[in-house]
Amino acid sequence: MKSTTEPRDTIRMIALDLDGTLLRNDKTVGPKTIDALRKAHAKGIEIVLASGRMTPAMEDAAKALDLDVCIVSYNGAAVCGRGSAGRKRLAHQPLKAEFARELYQYARERRHQVNFYHDDMIISEDGPHLRPFIDLYRGRTGSPYRFVEALEEYMHHPPTKLLFVTAPETRHAIERDLRPLFESRVTIIRTDPEYLEFLDSKVDKGSGVIKLAEILGIPMSRVMAMGDGENDIPMLAAAGFPVAVANAGEKCRAVAKFITERDHNHDAVAEAIERFVL
Repeated sequence: MKSTTEPRDTIRMIALDLDGTLLRNDKTVGPKTIDALRKAHAKGIEIVLASGRMTPAMEDAAKALDLDVCIVSYNGAAVCGRGSAGRKRLAHQPLKAEFARELYQYARERRHQVNFYHDDMIISEDGPHLRPFIDLYRGRTGSPYRFVEALEEYMHHPPTKLLFVTAPETRHAIERDLRPLFESRVTIIRTDPEYLEFLDSKVDKGSGVIKLAEILGIPMSRVMAMGDGENDIPMLAAAGFPVAVANAGEKCRAVAKFITERDHNHDAVAEAIERFVL
């Protein structure tokens, strides 16, 4: 990790990406990381989980820490309070319904899998050609699905986000088609190689963490953020203490002030907390 002379008592919030940062490849959290986070929390530091996942699919990680954390979900489209307060949604910025309809029509014509996120549920059509992608996503995240005959019936609702799940090479082709048409109107995010997601134009992880920090009365200069992927870049860029884990991509590493020596499978989060907080 790069050296720093920043005082340890300046950090009041730690915002953590899940997959590839806090979670190991087997989707568990290492005991050293749990211990470090609990010690930081005992010092009065807010622990925040920030992910592209929907809120219910983040609860297992919160339970693994056994801490009363806040959650920034859907890549920043939803901001939720502590579990002890019922996980109340504090802010929500959904995708406009008109854009969701356009994107759905594109996907339907080409028989692509679409996750439509509404009321903390994934609404999706089903079928033999879609099921492999449904199973892939559900297996990785444990997200709840509701299957319907036609998603078109839900298109009057503004979804929290829309996600295409498809083969990586198809994802690249879809992005080439849609980015020139939608980039000025929606936020387009690549996460896993099979995912292409669409959010409101004002939404990203950075906006979500900024909103939560504002609600909690914590200046962003006193926030440590940790991540590994392109969708973490806005969060790291907004934080006073941006940290990339050793396995982070080059774009993510470029915006970080600090890069851990350990990767997500070897308690990178614990390394940063022990060095800069404890």
